[in-house]
Amino acid sequence: MKRWINFFLLLVLLVMTLALLRDYILPESHVCQYNRKLYPCNPPLAGADVEELQLRLRELGFYGGEINGIYDEDTVLAVEEAQLALELEPTGEAELSFWPLLYHAEAETQGVNTQPPPGKVHLEIYLHKLKLVLFSDGEEYASFPIAAGFPATPSPMGEWRVTDKNYRPNDAFGTRWMRLSVPWGGYGVHGTNAPWSVGRVASLGCIRMYNKDVELIYPWIPVGTKIRITGDYQVKFRLPMSKGQVGQDVVLVQWALRSVGFCPGEAGGVFDQETEAAVKALQRFFGLEPSGVIDETVFQLINRGEGKEWPPK
Repeated sequence: MKRWINFFLLLVLLVMTLALLRDYILPESHVCQYNRKLYPCNPPLAGADVEELQLRLRELGFYGGEINGIYDEDTVLAVEEAQLALELEPTGEAELSFWPLLYHAEAETQGVNTQPPPGKVHLEIYLHKLKLVLFSDGEEYASFPIAAGFPATPSPMGEWRVTDKNYRPNDAFGTRWMRLSVPWGGYGVHGTNAPWSVGRVASLGCIRMYNKDVELIYPWIPVGTKIRITGDYQVKFRLPMSKGQVGQDVVLVQWALRSVGFCPGEAGGVFDQETEAAVKALQRFFGLEPSGVIDETVFQLINRGEGKEWPPK
């Protein structure tokens, strides 16, 4: 009996250890969220989509309540007022088709190249500028405004590939979707049924474009296209860092290694064999034990003593 109790306790300890290691090695997985049909109910619906709708209704002068992400009575009344102003039946229900009606400006970028680019295409997305630039054979060809992730749900910086493409039925992801190879969640470049959010920090991490803009570039971007995303939001590093870790901090370490002359391959957020080899090469260069692990000493060498957050404050 005692043997079984000891075995059970050892199993529990092993499970707890694996859970802790998973949280350390792998960041929390991310999945882009759909906007839902919002309607009055008890208890009321709640979420980021409700908060986004409240903000837009406030901008338009229909809502004066708290931005709390709860589809409460005040929010329902604001939706009804907006529906009346749009000459719709005041149901208090925010269908997906209702969202685009809250935008009254041009829903596409004016004055860009509309002909297919002549050369090989790659994209660069500048989160701090809220801009996507399409390059043809390394030359800037066209640029578009975007919506990027909130500080609490940032868009992923790194060097990604388009892994999947599909058409959408003009839902919360607009009319087109292009998935990125981010290893810690389901991020993509897509359209939106909330066009007023373009040009703002407004998403849960995905890159939003006007539907007409994403429809324009969609056929120009085959699966496998490179997309480089850069930004300036704060990132904390998990040290020591070693083979198998995944996350935004790994991307920045890979960029830092490259900047000091030790190439880790593409900065794809996975501490893989190529990244480990780059760390070992750096350690040998500075006369350190080639462990392949980024400890405090190695971190200071590649980060120039600027602290454990990116960018330096």
